[in-house]
Amino acid sequence: MEEIVLSDQNPLKNEKINEFESGLRPNGERIGFYRDPEYAIFKQQLNPKADGTVDLLLSRRTASTLFVHKGNKNGSYTFGMTDTHNLVPKYGRDILGINEDWFKKRQNDVYRLTLVFNIKKNYKIG
Repeated sequence: MEEIVLSDQNPLKNEKINEFESGLRPNGERIGFYRDPEYAIFKQQLNPKADGTVDLLLSRRTASTLFVHKGNKNGSYTFGMTDTHNLVPKYGRDILGINEDWFKKRQNDVYRLTLVFNIKKNYKIG
């Protein structure tokens, strides 16, 4: 299963960028609010989807470096990135997590079927 998940980099990365665009942490809470109201207005104009809250996407250079890797616990995955803007220290390590509900749906809709296909193909079953 690990091989299947790690080969699914683009959809996982796109989902993480979508989450950032919405200004959300993996648990669905807001990442944060800007202290400077003028900057919040500026960001609202750049990305209305986050409604003026922190979206972690100014230049999108950091988001372009996102990749999925195996987490510390068995069967867990997390994101890594080149954090040139120190986003993890500012906003917390949890911003690198994967939304559990979305990931469970992905496992059921894609990974499960891929695993069954691979087993049938490799072991000539059914």
